[in-house]
Amino acid sequence: MREQSPSKIGIVISGASGSLLALQALRILKALTNKNPTLSSHLIITQGARRTAELELNASQRVELTALADHIYDDNNLTATFASGSNPLSGLLVVPCSIRSLSAIAYSQTDRLSIRAADVMLKERRPLVLAVRETPFHAGHLQAMQLITQMGGIIAPPVPAFYLAPKSIDELAEQSAARLLALLGLDMGNWLKQWQPPSSD
Repeated sequence: MREQSPSKIGIVISGASGSLLALQALRILKALTNKNPTLSSHLIITQGARRTAELELNASQRVELTALADHIYDDNNLTATFASGSNPLSGLLVVPCSIRSLSAIAYSQTDRLSIRAADVMLKERRPLVLAVRETPFHAGHLQAMQLITQMGGIIAPPVPAFYLAPKSIDELAEQSAARLLALLGLDMGNWLKQWQPPSSD
């Protein structure tokens, strides 16, 4: 059941390529939590995500990645509060989402906090958004996505909105991140640019 006003937003960064997407999502979420003291961010960075971040982000960006969240959890900590359905997150975004994480969520392989948290979202009927980063897909990938969709999750590959004519990779990633966070029920306000047809004048 979706809350009227989301309060605890979870972000999982998995080992897929796309560390910048996670960074932009955390930047937006930090701005939102600064404006709304009842909103908090809860971050899990998988071991694979740390390795990928070392390849894709510079040193200051990697520091920022962990500094932006209100709370950070070890992926091996299955005693975290939101590992229980009695104290779930308001919504969870996995960005980027690797095929390994996608498959583990689809088949309830809950040996890590990141996967257990996603499983809790599904069983408690809370918003779960997976920004799957892979291409092309084979039948096994698609079957896992179908399973998660049937269970109530949202599969949202971060497809760029080129029609908005982004001027930089950062702007492109920011728009993708805003769209993903909006799927959790958050009000993106000016963060999210919307399509406007050309004027006929």
